[in-house]
Amino acid sequence: LVPGQLAERLGLAQIGFAASLALDEEGRAVTATRDAGSEVLQLVAELPALVSVTDRTNTPRYPSFKAIMAAKKKPVQTWSVADLGLDAAAVGFTGSLTEVLEAVPGPPRPAGQVVVDEGEGGIRLAEFLVAQKLV
Repeated sequence: LVPGQLAERLGLAQIGFAASLALDEEGRAVTATRDAGSEVLQLVAELPALVSVTDRTNTPRYPSFKAIMAAKKKPVQTWSVADLGLDAAAVGFTGSLTEVLEAVPGPPRPAGQVVVDEGEGGIRLAEFLVAQKLV
């Protein structure tokens, strides 16, 4: 399913190609900014919503070694369905609106080709690129 079809099937609002996201103060709606050629659009959707984003959405933050070590010592809190006040029939496999029909591993990667440079490495690389139709 494409995102629009999935959102329709789940009965959710849908925003596509968001470049940035922000929640409102109550956490009940999301505001997305989308670049649309010569203009910038701001779209608002009530939560829950299905939002797809572009590669510009996230600026990764990498944890420091100190933060990684501190995180290892933090306890992991686990909640049950009852703790969250949810109906058990509405979540998990029984409540899912989708079904996994098949899961198969991807094909194995072919073995690489090692080129020992004895003065002709550049020529062999160029020949390889031409043979693969990459140039």
